[in-house]
Amino acid sequence: ADGTYAGANHSGQSYLVFGKSGGFASALDLSSLDGSNGFRMNGVDAGDLSGGSVSSAGDVNGDGFDDLIIAADHGGANHNGESYVVLGKPNSFASSLDLSSLNGSNGFRINGLDPSAEPGVAVSAAGDVNGDGFDDIIIGASAADPGGFEQPGESYVIFGKASGYAAVFDPGTL
Repeated sequence: ADGTYAGANHSGQSYLVFGKSGGFASALDLSSLDGSNGFRMNGVDAGDLSGGSVSSAGDVNGDGFDDLIIAADHGGANHNGESYVVLGKPNSFASSLDLSSLNGSNGFRINGLDPSAEPGVAVSAAGDVNGDGFDDIIIGASAADPGGFEQPGESYVIFGKASGYAAVFDPGTL
């Protein structure tokens, strides 16, 4: 009743729990995640609703570690929406990761194109669409207005690559 939900002021949170041999107890306290057994990913701004859609992204940079994609369909200016790719790595994570800290080497943000287009209503791995050996991702923008049509929606396929990710990717460059 304090106005917070899924993080500070609706910013959103997602949790990744690492698998292990031997199984889990019948209940898992997410506050016990310490980076070695999993971690929390914190949304950026109030109202972003980060984590409405979360998926494996495959291995977009081909380093042998699976990556994640997290949507914040109300994120960014004018609710243009944002999605975040968190790159996997061989070592433990901190117990929490602020999605605002993604800098290209640990992951990157994908900006939405249009106000209220709601990109990230659905995010997913897309396999290796272009056959270059790197997994690709797909982001659905269900309320987008391409070509002047009223909300037919659109999807963005973003190709994986070995390196050279900027902190922010603009799908308008596709």
